[in-house]
Amino acid sequence: MSNGKQSASSEGSVATGLTSPQSATGKLAFWLVVMMLGVLFLLVLALVFIARWGSHDGNILEFSKWTLSALLGAFGAWIGAGAAYFFGRENLAESSRSTEAALRIQQEALRGALKPERIRELAFTAMNKEFMFNPNAIKKNVADGLAKYVDYWWVPVLDQAGKGILDDVIHARVFWDTAFTDDEPISRIVSSIDTDPKLKATYGALHGASFFVKAAPDDRIADVADNMNKSGAAVGVIVDEKGKPTYCFTRQNLLTVQK
Repeated sequence: MSNGKQSASSEGSVATGLTSPQSATGKLAFWLVVMMLGVLFLLVLALVFIARWGSHDGNILEFSKWTLSALLGAFGAWIGAGAAYFFGRENLAESSRSTEAALRIQQEALRGALKPERIRELAFTAMNKEFMFNPNAIKKNVADGLAKYVDYWWVPVLDQAGKGILDDVIHARVFWDTAFTDDEPISRIVSSIDTDPKLKATYGALHGASFFVKAAPDDRIADVADNMNKSGAAVGVIVDEKGKPTYCFTRQNLLTVQK
């Protein structure tokens, strides 16, 4: 819609005879030159008549010659100054436009050169160590944590051995719904989702590899984004060399960086 309005506006400007500032400046300079030449013609014509009228008087004739020489010199300097001003201004404007275009191209090149490639080069949200659960934690513990951290919408689950290694990530919806009892542990909830066809149809895409991906700090952003797109994962977690979660991000975060 906006393009159509702009086109209509442009056509209307042409139809009504509207001119751009540069066109107006050019016309002004043209008529200024015409006026200057007209004044010169009138002055020269006047001097010719004065010289002809006073041809019998040698002093008037010499004075007319001197006046004509001075007039031509002054008029020439006048035209030269005007031309220097006009063309100098045009050259300065063109130089400014060229410099601006060159700077814009350089900035685009630098932006492309400085575009981050590795996950470690991005600033993500640090994982909250107080909001991580082991598989033995019951649903009520997780629900209480979600009530405390109201902005959290997914739950990190650590390994059974207690080494702090990320094992799973579960969408908060699993703990908000009433399909599971408050005293049911996370491990049993996950097992039920994976084995019960009805629960799997409802919650299967809300945990595990279909919901999150792990990424190492040196992984390429493009590779991680491609992996998330293929699996449909919504969440990514950066783990250190020991497999412990350190930072989190979403698929939208990576899409924003890649634009």
